[in-house]
This record gives sequence, C-alpha cells and structure tokens, in this order.
Amino acid sequence: MLTTLDITTLTRLRDRLDPEATKRLELRVYDETIRFNILIVDRGLCIVQPYLPQARGVDSPTLVIADNTAADGLFPVFDQVFTDMWERSTLR
Repeated sequence: MLTTLDITTLTRLRDRLDPEATKRLELRVYDETIRFNILIVDRGLCIVQPYLPQARGVDSPTLVIADNTAADGLFPVFDQVFTDMWERSTLR
C-alpha cells in the first residue's frame, strides 16, 4: 500500500513539472527485496536509508555520502547497487 502511495505521489508530481524537469525525474520499480533506499544526485552525492522493518521513516538513519572518488569508499559501493537495480527495473 505504501509503495502504491509513493508511486502515485511521484507520478502526480512529475505530471506537474515543466517539460525540462519532467525528463529528469525517472521512476522505476523492481521485484526484489528492499535493503536500502538509494538516491543518487548529480552523480556526486548519494543519500542512503536502510530498510529497517521495525523503524521506518524518520526512525531509520539516513546517510549522506559525497563521491570523493576513493575506489574503496562508500559512494562507489552504493552507486553500483543503485546501477544494478536500475538496470533490472522497469520504467513507470
């Protein structure tokens, strides 16, 4: 139910954006177990929130990770997870 609400909210938002902004907002869905909500902003900032069944929303910690181009840092790890999931997802 929450997923349906989220999709509806984002599609309504997308419908209200100007044409240039509409092209920049893509929404995809996938049929895999959620472990993290990952948002990549301008290929240089990663916002990650773990899925914790007993602590949702503001009770779940949020990580803001800048890409410092370190091959062994956290940004490339979450960027790869995001990219893999994105490639297996379907456009909505």
